[in-house]
Amino acid sequence: LEQRFPLRLASLHGGTARNALPREAAAMLLDISHIGLRSAPIRIAGSGGIASEFLPELAQFRRDHPDVPIELLGELDPLEAVTQRRADLGIVLVRALPLRLAGVQVTTLQQAIYGIAEGLPPLGWGYEFDAVLPGGAWSSNPAGEVAQVAGLATVNSWPQLKQAVLAGIGQACLWCFAADEEPALARLAPPEPRHDCQLWLVHRAKAPPGPGLSRLIAFLQGAIAARCSKDCGGA
Repeated sequence: LEQRFPLRLASLHGGTARNALPREAAAMLLDISHIGLRSAPIRIAGSGGIASEFLPELAQFRRDHPDVPIELLGELDPLEAVTQRRADLGIVLVRALPLRLAGVQVTTLQQAIYGIAEGLPPLGWGYEFDAVLPGGAWSSNPAGEVAQVAGLATVNSWPQLKQAVLAGIGQACLWCFAADEEPALARLAPPEPRHDCQLWLVHRAKAPPGPGLSRLIAFLQGAIAARCSKDCGGA
């Protein structure tokens, strides 16, 4: 105790010592009780890496709620990641949720073909992306063996695809809300309704979200819907 506290035990006498020691012991126990109580981060996965498109919203959430840490995962399939408890929150592109998951539909996103100029070759999805997320709304871009046979440059996430289009490697179908924010990109064709897809915020159905995750879901639901409604991605 003498090393932990400036109070010198040798200087205490009679009732002073009896009163001071319990107070100091209580203070030590209080300090120890706070060790390890920092909240674990909320792990977030997004379909094909689309969660990174919402970094501005996540940054605002952190400014508003610095006590709620978050971790952005590299998982391509958030439905699997949430089901297997590798992720707490999925930002998911899916038309209907599986029964094992619960969530809220935020908006419906649209896709259109974008490029920095006309006449560039199409871009495709690589084998990694195609193996984890076969079919779906992203089939608007060639994938896997089809893309390889055609000799296309391929990528394995939505952020990579957008950056490849911005770099002039080719043209591709991108989500309108993200591509319309890039001044260098031109929309080369109107959105096709058959490529529309719902965006969900999902969690495990049998595990009700805690206070931090509930705050994050409520915030993202409003912030993402407001952002996407400004572009052709809102519905």
